[in-house]
Amino acid sequence: MASAKKQDYYLGLDIGTDSVGYAVTDAEYSLLKYRGEPMWGVMTFEEGMNAAERRSFRTARRRLDRKKQRAELLRTLFAEDICKIDPHFFIRR
Repeated sequence: MASAKKQDYYLGLDIGTDSVGYAVTDAEYSLLKYRGEPMWGVMTFEEGMNAAERRSFRTARRRLDRKKQRAELLRTLFAEDICKIDPHFFIRR
């Protein structure tokens, strides 16, 4: 088994909002290779959401949760009396 020689290298990164680019070079800025392939590339990502978009999702989710809680509270408070008058009221709702 041959031992690999160690050498100094530089890792260059270009970090953007939707991507990360990278390159690995030697001290003279020549691209290094790993298993015959040059060590450079790009990783792309989906565009992030801004705060206003995320806030609208959170607001809608909280509003729906509160609506469900109110409906359940009304049901627990009035179920017995309403079922005397209309036993299928909560099923239809």
